[in-house]
Amino acid sequence: MNLYKLNQKIARLHQKISDTRKDFHFKLANHLCDQAGMIFVEDLDLRTWAKGMLGKHTLDAGFGQFFNILAWVCRKRGVDFCPNCGAHTGKKDLPEREHKCPQCQYEINRDVAATKVICH
Repeated sequence: MNLYKLNQKIARLHQKISDTRKDFHFKLANHLCDQAGMIFVEDLDLRTWAKGMLGKHTLDAGFGQFFNILAWVCRKRGVDFCPNCGAHTGKKDLPEREHKCPQCQYEINRDVAATKVICH
């Protein structure tokens, strides 16, 4: 019986930590949307990053959850959310030297954009 009560107490503590983290993520996402009309997020490989020296801290902070919440808040508030235009590529003729994202109007040299696509 005591083990059951202890497990319930631990579960409530973990739920409180999770709720606090999620509340902070929503508040930060709303604050960022208030400050900017367009938000760019680097496409990070969080699984590889979590294996590094700061892996436990990375997982504790919940970066993946924050990026999902940020994308959702941006969509709800009408703020452009663009993960470095990796999803907005297309074929270009040789004379075209600039890549311009049709969704968020982000502009970059076409060779740099192609390199980013190949590297990811």
